[in-house]
Order: sequence, then C-alpha cells, then structure tokens
Amino acid sequence: MANLQLITGLSIDTLVFDNQNFVLQGIKGLESPLLRIPRYNLPAQSGAAVSNALYGERAISITGMVITPDGTPHSQSQSIYLANRLTIIDALSYKTSVSGNLLPQTLTITFTNGTMITAQVFQDKPLQMGFTEGQPDFEAFQIMLVAVDPNLYSTIVSSTNISLAAGGGTAVPTPVPISLAASSGGQAIINNPGANVAYPTITLNGPLTNPFIANFTTNQSMQLNMTIALNASPVIINMANQTITQNNNDVSANKTLTSVYWGLFREANIIGFSASSGSGTANVSFYPSFSGV
Repeated sequence: MANLQLITGLSIDTLVFDNQNFVLQGIKGLESPLLRIPRYNLPAQSGAAVSNALYGERAISITGMVITPDGTPHSQSQSIYLANRLTIIDALSYKTSVSGNLLPQTLTITFTNGTMITAQVFQDKPLQMGFTEGQPDFEAFQIMLVAVDPNLYSTIVSSTNISLAAGGGTAVPTPVPISLAASSGGQAIINNPGANVAYPTITLNGPLTNPFIANFTTNQSMQLNMTIALNASPVIINMANQTITQNNNDVSANKTLTSVYWGLFREANIIGFSASSGSGTANVSFYPSFSGV
C-alpha cells in the first residue's frame, strides 16, 4: 500500500491488504455517494426547482495486485499465488445467515492520521482478475462494491449514560423545554461530531415504568407504556432500524402513538430522560457518520 500514502490499512472482512499478498493500488468512491436531486423546469419562466436532495447508494471501486510474498521459494510460489486468488474470491462471495438473510461484508479503511471508517458493502459486479501470459505468480484485479447505506461510519462509538433525575424529577412525558427541580440526572448534552444525522441505539435498563426519552433540540420523543423490572433484559430501541426489542422479542407495540424514531443532529443535542417511576438508566450510543472522505 505504499502507493497510497494516506491509507495505511484496508480490509474486506477476511481479505486484508497487507502489501505482501494483496497490494492496494487505487480506490474510488469514498468522496461521495450517488446523488438524487429531483428537479423540474419552472413553468413559463427560466430556471428550475429542486424538490428534494437525497443520497443514493455508494459505488466503490478498488484496484490492486494479488502477488506472492518476496522471499517465497520458487517451488511454492505458484501454489501460494493460487491460494491468494481463492482468498479474494471467497472474501467477496455472498454470505447468508442461518435464516437465509443476505449479510453484507465490512469494508474497513485506516488513514495515516489514525482515523478508521467502515461501510457495509456487497460485491456489485464480477471480480476482474484474469490470468495473464508471463505472470505466473501475480495479477492485477478490480473489485466493484456497492454500499446501500451511503454513509461512512467511524469505528469509535459515542456512548452516554443518563440516569433519572434525583431530588426532584419530571412528569411523563416531560414538558418542552425541560424544567428539572432535580439536583442531577434527567438530561445530558450529547455532541454528534459527524457530518450527518446519527440515529442512536438506546438501551433502557430497569427498573423503569413508562420510560420517556427525547431529543429536545429537535422536539422529538419516544415513550414506552411498559415496565422494565430490575434485572430484566434491557429494552433496546434502534432508531436507525426503527425497532424496539427486549431479549430479541419485538415490544414495539408499547410505543405511544405520538412517539417517533429520532436522530441526533450535528453538534450539540439536549437529551431528556424520565419515567413514571424507577431508578433505571438509559444509554445512548451511536457511530458518527460522514458523507465522504
């Protein structure tokens, strides 16, 4: 990977570009996903109007060389080369879970400043890797990937624990703006350092009755009409997937009609947490995301 001085590491699941067996020569698509800009010409006048601005999928192209490490005995060179070819093919092959669901591969890239980003990808087009005359132990290849989620994600999770208000408290749902007579707890300021809205995973640990958690910066909230007992399995609210589970069971029916799956806007977000009763906690975790690098 010496040719790409800003990238010090790249892997696709079990396929690791180690500069000995697999050499990275180029990568495209990190700068931006596809754009979706629906527009129409203004009637009876010059110009156009944009009705929305969205991102589509992210197409990623990786070029490199599959080789035999320096110093390999000549008698083993071709065997190792052929095994390396199979490693690429196997790493890119489609995988499914035991239930038959298609599983993405994880693309991980490390930069010289220590930043690591990931994307969930699928092989989009057939691997380009032939056999060339006069090259018995090396070959160029091209990998075409697609990420249906257009964002690139940090590998460092942001995690914040919020306790219920102590010495006072709030009603459920908590009024906006929040007003706490408590000495501590009940709210937190969570900073989203990414470039996009981040949809967190919220873990509710009991004991809690009718927990309520809101982003007061966006005036959006989530309330559950249920009791989470002490030592019971936590309730997991996945804002990105829009699921609410407890011990892998769907409990989304406990969501109130006014509740929404909310996200964290860029920079500071004021998060409020309350419940009708209990002494449990809420954990808000997310991976910052970026549109490109």
